Amino acid sequence: MIRSLALFAIFLCVSALASPESTYQTRCGNCHDNPAIESPTRENIEQMGRSRLKFSLTEGKMAIYTAGMSDEEINGLLDLLAANQEQTIDEDGYCKDRPISTEPIISHWGLDNNNTRYQSRSNVDSSNVGSLKLKWVFGIPETAEVRSYPAVSTDTIFLPTTANQMFAIDRDLGCIKWVYKSDAPLRTSAFLSTINDMAVVAVADSSSSVHLLDATNGTKIWETSVSIHPFSMTTGSPVIHASDLYVPISSFEIVVAANPEHQCCTSHGAVARLDGMTGDSKWLTRTVGPPEKTKPNKVGTQMWGPSGAPVWTSPAIDPKRNQLYVGTGENTSSPASDMSDAILALDLDDGTINWLFQATPKDAFNMACGRWGDGNANCPEEKGPDFDFGGSPVIVTDSKGQDLVLAGQKSGDVWALNADNGEIVWHRRLSPGSALGGVHWGTAVVGNVLVVPIADPPVQNANPGVYGLDIDTGELLWEQKGNYHCEEAGFFSKADCERPHRFSAATSGVGDIAFAGSLKGSVYAIRVTDGEILWEFETNQKFDSVNKIKTKGGSIDNPGVAIAGSQVMVLSGYALFGQDGGNALLMFELDDS
Repeated sequence: MIRSLALFAIFLCVSALASPESTYQTRCGNCHDNPAIESPTRENIEQMGRSRLKFSLTEGKMAIYTAGMSDEEINGLLDLLAANQEQTIDEDGYCKDRPISTEPIISHWGLDNNNTRYQSRSNVDSSNVGSLKLKWVFGIPETAEVRSYPAVSTDTIFLPTTANQMFAIDRDLGCIKWVYKSDAPLRTSAFLSTINDMAVVAVADSSSSVHLLDATNGTKIWETSVSIHPFSMTTGSPVIHASDLYVPISSFEIVVAANPEHQCCTSHGAVARLDGMTGDSKWLTRTVGPPEKTKPNKVGTQMWGPSGAPVWTSPAIDPKRNQLYVGTGENTSSPASDMSDAILALDLDDGTINWLFQATPKDAFNMACGRWGDGNANCPEEKGPDFDFGGSPVIVTDSKGQDLVLAGQKSGDVWALNADNGEIVWHRRLSPGSALGGVHWGTAVVGNVLVVPIADPPVQNANPGVYGLDIDTGELLWEQKGNYHCEEAGFFSKADCERPHRFSAATSGVGDIAFAGSLKGSVYAIRVTDGEILWEFETNQKFDSVNKIKTKGGSIDNPGVAIAGSQVMVLSGYALFGQDGGNALLMFELDDS
């Protein structure tokens, strides 16, 4: 994110006597006050909780920018940025006497082993979706980044947040039944299941610790770190299968690499299997072998490789073949390896890689490249294109009975692979993609249709929108193209056209419709037979919340829409990459009148 060696040196040479505002301007403002660098704005930062900010500045992605600062200076910066928070929930926001069912209606991010994100336990469809009405809004305290998909039972929503808390929320009233507090921001979605006859909720945090909780009261059963490197983190959700947890591991060294004095790079991705009863490790499969010294960069810092290939995705479980599928990201340094930008099939018992399919070879990238770092010393020789598999793989069976693994990529490609061997069955490219384009978080399957969101920014031939593909052939059945409303000013010249109708959040399916949310903040219900929009709602606005927290919606990203019974839940607000932060959980319900 820094723009040159000289700028980075300025960050590290702040006087110990500088005021908190001066510290912010020197160390933070160059990125967070610069619209050209897609990072959270100061307004969004000030909406985040103190605990979230402290973790980011001392242990997380921003620690490289606070190097050399004293505890007193960091606390002064925290006092400045957290000064205007109104985050206290009064007693009226709690209902601890309400019962808690642990019967899963939404067990986890993928909804089923196959990651189809299709909700079969709902009566919402094209005939009644137009009657959805806003029932209540819950204000998520101390955050501007709503990133976790909830698990949902018959009466309770289990919602992790980046403010170090998981809330058990009553589906009818929106009040809080219990709160679990973590030492680090909770980063992944939740998984509601049963282990040894105990109802549990699993989640992982930004420091790569996995937490297993008693779903009835939020008590911690165990906590285990799956960190394999100081820069390890978790992004994709842990998956519970046969009483064990399968945990994807990613890394934030891609950000740290912006520092030309950092020895880039030595971290990598992995998948871990944990014993569900104890949290003990059963196996660990790494995506990259041990890094070795390569050459000094142009400022003399030793470089290392290979590295990277983080696992951003939630695993899809294939009991028929006794294997799971995950996607990987780009390498973080040269040389590029054959495990990056790939779909991997891992044996459930021992983690052996049964097959791999690499979509984009020779892809190495980090934040020293491009507009973030102007190609400074740690930018790999390959310089991108940063075409991760960020969207989780999906298992489907086509009309001929063949099992396919479907996967969308940031390149704008959608791949259908033979589940037995990873061979390509069909391939469709929907857009040119980019580092922030193509398929980001995932797709949904509704009948024979794969519903694909495309997040392209305004690059040449950009094609943002929502698309329906035939799962047998990859044929384009329909399209809802994103409209930037840039006709008058020209597509590339009007500044406020950059993000409005891009679709980064994962889609969700129910009945004969799919839900898709845009970075503008609009949520749509689309009929999958013909692509017609049947219902929409603008979430990017202020709301009165049931828990009396100052609440606004923003960009819809990452988790997308959750559906259960007659209710539809929309998570709104995502401050990363300069998008519109927010903290709203919106509950819609069919109008039974």
